[in-house]
Amino acid sequence: MVAIGPLNIRFDLLIFLLSLAVLYGIFRFLGLSNKQREAVIGTWFYGFLAWKGSAIVIGLLTTRDLSLALYATGGVWSQWIAAAVVLWFVYRLDRNLLGYWVLSGLLIWFGMTLAVPVYGTILNLSDQPIHLWSAMLIFLLLGTTWRWMHEPTRGHLLWTVLGASSTWLFQSYAVGQVQWWMMGISFILLGLSLYVARPSRRVIQLSIGALVLLAIVNAVLPEKATQSVTTETASTGLNIGQIPPSFELQRTDGSTFDLTSLRGQRVVVNFWASWCPPCRAEMPDMAAFAKERDDVAIVAVNTTTSERDPADAVSFVEPYEDAFTVVYDRDGQVGDAYRIQAMPTTYVLDESGVIIAKQFGAIDKNWLDAQLN
Repeated sequence: MVAIGPLNIRFDLLIFLLSLAVLYGIFRFLGLSNKQREAVIGTWFYGFLAWKGSAIVIGLLTTRDLSLALYATGGVWSQWIAAAVVLWFVYRLDRNLLGYWVLSGLLIWFGMTLAVPVYGTILNLSDQPIHLWSAMLIFLLLGTTWRWMHEPTRGHLLWTVLGASSTWLFQSYAVGQVQWWMMGISFILLGLSLYVARPSRRVIQLSIGALVLLAIVNAVLPEKATQSVTTETASTGLNIGQIPPSFELQRTDGSTFDLTSLRGQRVVVNFWASWCPPCRAEMPDMAAFAKERDDVAIVAVNTTTSERDPADAVSFVEPYEDAFTVVYDRDGQVGDAYRIQAMPTTYVLDESGVIIAKQFGAIDKNWLDAQLN
């Protein structure tokens, strides 16, 4: 997220929109007409509208409040709806434009992987630049697509999709999150590619070269790509892999809460305010998650200095106090220590008190599940 005053703008969406602008220039350079450029780029734009529109509808069904639904993410359902819309428009796309569409998808993926490392790896550790290796593999796919995009045969399409699937499988394997269904998809694509488009000698040579490259990458990776940082090696700070400042704050009933008392548990620290619509939108999901997960503690820190009337915060959060711990940063020192510029802001800590994830902007149950499973 990019914080601009009280506003939060998702950085990955900025990169996505920037990628569309770059694509428009590339397609113009390649000689595509306005209609052709709009047809290819429009598939992604309509997918974006489907994602946001379905998220608002899902938010309305859960909150029954339009002002809160505008900040809903929609979770996995919205992502599937957006993917279905994109595939529908691709199905209707002129066959001669399919190569350009594949190029557009790879370029967006490449930009996301470079700018937002989570798209190339689950963890972004300094000694584990998986996203850079992934970006290099995607760049190779971009080069091969560039050569055949004017003549998009079924064989070309299948081999490129197989390459993308292999890169995705490599990413998952490198961070220890590969699953059998991922391997199944790759093997099915391999079988289709061999059956529909018998590979030439050159394709076989390039494939063997890619396998050798993957073997080299695997050899230079740490033995445990998902190793966590321990308190003995982690420094104090607000980046992933560091230990954030501890604090003692008062609960609603006046008792004192100490963050260090939760050491040994996984903890979610969420900064919120009652006047903040995204904060209000995420509270029901946080409560639902907290009631399902006894192994995770949620600490909701009210930025009391930003409230017009502290009583508003107390009355708003009252229905959720049985789900998680609510504390009040009455003098703003904790917010300053955590450099809270925009709300909501969320940090996820492991059992050692080390930051393993953070989010500037509204979260939901799906996001919490993804970070803490």
